[in-house]
Amino acid sequence: MTRQKPTYEQLLARDTQYREQIRKLKEEVNILRKSFLPEENYYKDRFYRITENVNDIVYRLSLPECRYEYVSPQLKELFGYEPDEFYNSPLIVRKIIHPDFFKYFIEHWKQLIKGEAPEFYEIKILRKDGEIRWVQQKNLIIRNDAGKPVAIEGIVTDITDRKLTEEALIESEVQKKAILNNLPHLAWLKDCEGKYLSVNESFASSVNRSVEEIIGKTDYDIYPEQIAQRCREEDLKIILTQKHLFIEDETDGKWFETFKAPIFDSNNNVIGITGIALEITKRKANEEEIKNYSEKLAIQNVKLKLINDELKAAKEKAEESDKLKSAFLANMSHEIRTPMNAILGFATLIRNRVLPEEKRKDYIDLINANCRQLLHIITDIIDISKIEAGQISVFNKNFNLNKVMNELYLNYKNQIEVKGKPIDLIMKTGLRNEESSLYTDKVRLEQIISNLLANAVKFTERGKIEFGYFIDRRRDIIFFVKDTGIGMTREEQEVIFERFRQASSSYNKLYGGTGLGLSISKGLAERLGGKIWVESEIDRGSSFFFRMPYKPGIPVERPKEIDYTVNYNWKGRSILIAEDEEANYNLLETVLSPTRAIIRWAKTGAEAISICEDDPSIDIVLMDIKMPDLNGLEATKKIKSINKKMPIIAQTAYAMSTDEDECLRAGCDDYIPKPLRIDDLLSKINKYFNKNKVTESKSKKEIITS
Repeated sequence: MTRQKPTYEQLLARDTQYREQIRKLKEEVNILRKSFLPEENYYKDRFYRITENVNDIVYRLSLPECRYEYVSPQLKELFGYEPDEFYNSPLIVRKIIHPDFFKYFIEHWKQLIKGEAPEFYEIKILRKDGEIRWVQQKNLIIRNDAGKPVAIEGIVTDITDRKLTEEALIESEVQKKAILNNLPHLAWLKDCEGKYLSVNESFASSVNRSVEEIIGKTDYDIYPEQIAQRCREEDLKIILTQKHLFIEDETDGKWFETFKAPIFDSNNNVIGITGIALEITKRKANEEEIKNYSEKLAIQNVKLKLINDELKAAKEKAEESDKLKSAFLANMSHEIRTPMNAILGFATLIRNRVLPEEKRKDYIDLINANCRQLLHIITDIIDISKIEAGQISVFNKNFNLNKVMNELYLNYKNQIEVKGKPIDLIMKTGLRNEESSLYTDKVRLEQIISNLLANAVKFTERGKIEFGYFIDRRRDIIFFVKDTGIGMTREEQEVIFERFRQASSSYNKLYGGTGLGLSISKGLAERLGGKIWVESEIDRGSSFFFRMPYKPGIPVERPKEIDYTVNYNWKGRSILIAEDEEANYNLLETVLSPTRAIIRWAKTGAEAISICEDDPSIDIVLMDIKMPDLNGLEATKKIKSINKKMPIIAQTAYAMSTDEDECLRAGCDDYIPKPLRIDDLLSKINKYFNKNKVTESKSKKEIITS
């Protein structure tokens, strides 16, 4: 016969009920013992009434006769046997004892006779129908006055339900332990004093101890004081607040994610703390790696955004630059064709028509003026190209700054008068003439100030233009050009120095020009170690400033002014023109013919060397730099090796300051750029002829003296 297994709650309720019955029964046992004293019948009757109203089996076994004097009727329900079967055959009890416990049963009775048996013992039995039950026995040995055992009195209680409950509890605990011990989490239970009541294997392993070594210990026995103190503070917070706590912290280089919660009794009082923790060191490392990677991605995203913004700005700037360059090219075409139209037109008129001398001279002046304008345009294009390519070089020299400023004043004073504009040109200098020597690139400085003055004249219809320089407290020299012209808006001031910017402006349609002057000036100013800026107000004029380091130079003697009215007579002098272009040679021959000098022509560098070797009468060489066979620089070096005293003047279309320096290093005595300024060329040749006269007269004196 198989019974249905009771639930855990039913078993627990029954166990509580049985324990209460056992307690009451113990109280009655003391009364039962009196049944064998005087007034025996009274107590026997009472004994019977009590035993019949309890669930336990009560018995008395007489030892001398080995017979049961009494067994209570509940015996049949528990053992399945009738009471008479026990009265008739006391040894039937052996059939009831489960074979696994028979030895234990015999041993218990031996100890009982000796008075050494425990008060209670539990044993497994077999009912008559074969069902296995659990019972608890309480036996008492009865002795006579001589101390001899005469009987055994006992109570047998069915504890099957309780044992099933205990087995269920044990099985539950085993399962819980199995679960907890197989978790990667650290699990524990503490009392309010901080003592560990239970821990799993993972917890014990984490502190290198066994479970038994931890039970009853506190955090102060396991961890360093600082960590233990922190754990205790967390526990106290849970006890006081009666709320759970979630913690993520580091211990001994390991990261843990911990959940702690209070344990309550039936009266809702906190009686302990339970906790569970999971090591998350790898996860934290991964999170940190992900965080770092995310930060890197964020930085990359920012960089990408910046790059995209830069690309977008560059695209917009490129598109704008493309428009500006297109406008610039269109304007260049106009600016170049305009003077070319005048040059070709007036040249055709002079060739094909008989004109009055005065008109002919006017036309020639116009051709010259338009040539200079065209040359200025070409120079601007070359300069802006060099600035963009970073090929602008600086050649510092000593020069008189006030002289340069005065020349600029005279030049632009003349331009204002020619244009017929009612403008006062005012020059202010910050140094006296004798102390105004400056050491910097004269050509580039003059170019910057000239560009600023040209703009001032162009955009000013009336009023005044003031220019000059001063030395500030920082010992910088500051140049300025101020005008009362049309001025600029704030937006125009921000872009005025950009390349090609003015080319798209409506100003060039009204005023003309390439629009490159200020961009070139900015590039040159920066190359000289300075800075250029503008202050302007619309319809009130503009003020341009250029600051650069002040480097005083060595005073330079002022050369004698050139007399352009001189008619040169170089009869007996021989001039070699090294020039591969016939048109250029014809120009020079035409210019030099009135001087009555002997003119020879070399079409290549090698031919020039040959003539100088064969003809010692050559007095001076006009050397073109770009020639076939052998260029002018190599030819100059060779001629100088033959005759060191031979004057050589380089005349070339390479007109940058670097070209002049290169010519002088090659051995040329002087330099003049194309297009040639005739008066300058004649003056330079005459200078070297005069030097030769002095040398010759000295030589004659030395001969006479000797």
